[in-house]
Amino acid sequence: MSQSSSGAFSHPKPFYLLFSVEMWERFGYYGMQALLVLFMVKKLGFSDNLADQTFSAFAALVYAFICAGGYIGDKILGNRRTMFLGAIVLASGYGLLGYDCEKFLYPALGIIIAGNGLFKANPSALVSKLYEKGDSRVDGAFTLYYMAINIGSFAAMSLCPIIQKHYGWNAGFFVCFIGMLIAIGNYIAFRSILDPVGSEADFEPLDMKKLLLTLIGTAAIAGISAVLLTHLTLAHELLYAALVVVAVLYVREIMRAEHHEKANLVICLILMAEAIVFFALYQQMPTSLNLFAARNVDPYIFGIPVEPASFQALNPFWVMIISPVLAVAYARLDKAGKDLSLPGKFALGMLMCCAAFLTLAYVAKFQADAKGFVSGNWLVLSYGFQSLGELLVSGLGLAMVARLTPERSMGFMMGAWFMFQSVAMVLGGEIATMASVPEHGVTALQSLDIYDDLFLKIGMATGAIGLVMTGFVPVLKKYIRD
Repeated sequence: MSQSSSGAFSHPKPFYLLFSVEMWERFGYYGMQALLVLFMVKKLGFSDNLADQTFSAFAALVYAFICAGGYIGDKILGNRRTMFLGAIVLASGYGLLGYDCEKFLYPALGIIIAGNGLFKANPSALVSKLYEKGDSRVDGAFTLYYMAINIGSFAAMSLCPIIQKHYGWNAGFFVCFIGMLIAIGNYIAFRSILDPVGSEADFEPLDMKKLLLTLIGTAAIAGISAVLLTHLTLAHELLYAALVVVAVLYVREIMRAEHHEKANLVICLILMAEAIVFFALYQQMPTSLNLFAARNVDPYIFGIPVEPASFQALNPFWVMIISPVLAVAYARLDKAGKDLSLPGKFALGMLMCCAAFLTLAYVAKFQADAKGFVSGNWLVLSYGFQSLGELLVSGLGLAMVARLTPERSMGFMMGAWFMFQSVAMVLGGEIATMASVPEHGVTALQSLDIYDDLFLKIGMATGAIGLVMTGFVPVLKKYIRD
């Protein structure tokens, strides 16, 4: 349903509805993320280990079920219906969390996992259907769409901690529920403009049997996920087992591929493995970095007071600042014939993550005051490095998969990408536990030493990986086939 108009903001009307729905859905998710680990530690009395691992298992399960929601949207209910159903389920989860976050924590998180699985893949699938092949506006559309995600997350991470401080944990989580209600309200009010857009299943009469089976499956996923969050070892084992299955299937895809496709599939697998490292580091933002900000960071940015949990908002802030600059840089490098290859961008992204954590290690070692606190301004710099790394790795991930894999395997490869992210979340939780601070009797100076040790280890290891990746860039670049 593409139109001939052009320009940065000349997109079909349905795009702006999807922009709004995605923005408010991400508002709900990231508002919850900003508070969850601190809630578990400060309110429920969880140890750092338990809070980090519980949140990481939750995030891993969120990613693990995205593929299922995409399949339901493509083949069973339709993208529009599945997106709407996912939004309803998400609102239920956030509402339950906002009603009584202590009593209903695990059921609420299970519902959010199931709702996210239904929702996540379908708005972007609908955006892709708005444009005909070769439409020059596609890149601009997805750039704006990525901006919607970051606007929503920035607003939520800035607002929810303030609400929590003044009105309590339930109120902080309830704001996430309000965000989802706005998303649902927008969709209901303007859904008619999406009528021409969707998968084949969207244009078929609603099959009540399929809907019932989807609802039963959703309830089962919510229930199983809630149980797994209380049995973390089992959750981790199942996720690792799923990764092994995906890896075996991936190798089978390579073996069955045409000769000219094999090199690209191998390179794609290598880059996915590299991305595991990045996403494990990304998982530090809501876990170890969040707790570090609460315990050892002076809560001010350039003299402006900031809630500790709101330091996470620096990530979407930097993404919004850097994205257009990076887009211009890509265009100029491409015009000059000097654009970085995908392996080169992934390697540079890893080195940016190295810089982020070495900055924190330096600050913790040499810039802390006598009480063990560091200036919040340093987190601005560290988050800037890591956000640039995000744009070079995560921001290009799906484009990398689309470019390097054959069309017939695209669905599986996209699923593999999300599965690798899922396992990375578990690994990120394990890394965060290396900075577990004892519950009682620890001073800020003592916790500062613990975080300094973690950040230095992460920085050194990431730097080594980044340098190895850089060394292999010419080899990988040589074998990429367009």
